[in-house]
Amino acid sequence: MDGDELLDYIEQNLKEDISLVDLERVIHYSPRQVYYMIKEATGMPVMSYIRYRRLINAAAEISKGRKLIDVAVDYGFETQAGFYKAFLLQIGCSPKEYQYHEQLHLVHKNYPSIEKLAMEESIMDEIRIRKVKQSDARSVWENIYSRNTPEEVEHRIAESITEMEAGRRIHLVAVIESNVIGNIVLMKEQYVLYSHRCSLADVVVNPAFQKQGLATKLFEEGCKYASELDFHYVTTTCRGDGTELFYKSLGMQECGRIPDGIYEPWGEFKKYDEIILMKEL
Repeated sequence: MDGDELLDYIEQNLKEDISLVDLERVIHYSPRQVYYMIKEATGMPVMSYIRYRRLINAAAEISKGRKLIDVAVDYGFETQAGFYKAFLLQIGCSPKEYQYHEQLHLVHKNYPSIEKLAMEESIMDEIRIRKVKQSDARSVWENIYSRNTPEEVEHRIAESITEMEAGRRIHLVAVIESNVIGNIVLMKEQYVLYSHRCSLADVVVNPAFQKQGLATKLFEEGCKYASELDFHYVTTTCRGDGTELFYKSLGMQECGRIPDGIYEPWGEFKKYDEIILMKEL
């Protein structure tokens, strides 16, 4: 059994009482070897990883409407209060908040405050584009990175702020009345020969504000910051399924194509051309 198989074993037995000794018996390695195997694969100590995966799976069940106490018991928590505290610490919000967030996503709806803003006349004139702040995390989770947990978004923004201070990243948000409705991330290429380039890692606009030119505004503002940091090019890649039209609408040009460069090893095993795009600053 290798590291991936060990992780699969943990995933399949999250509702069981798993100990380091149990894992030792399954994999026939010493506790120390099991510990380092999990730590290397996940970046977390064994029991912390198991607790994390239990809470992530519990969150998925809560989002489907299961009772909190039933989910808590299934995943080995003795009290609802203990489960609530662990959930809040690991996920970054209460179980009820998470359930509400997921239910909105399932029916493709926004938070009411965003829907109300989107209906106001001339609201696009009130948009401000600025660097992301740590205090934006909750709104970014609600409106942009909705498939992450609040804790993951907190971590992502903290990392962006550190990288921006070092001149290695640009992370901008579009804001209306403290509500984040758009987001763009540009990252410096790490290889020294490409250090004059940055890659477009993310450009996301909340569905209620799409097709109104906001992505273009975010990209243009991102390019201004990139120029100030002495980057000469912005690059990105995408699959050749029409996605390239979006990047071309931002002003990027196709500069290369790898036939069947993207392969999905699942479902229908689809292949796509990988398209390389760039913009000179």
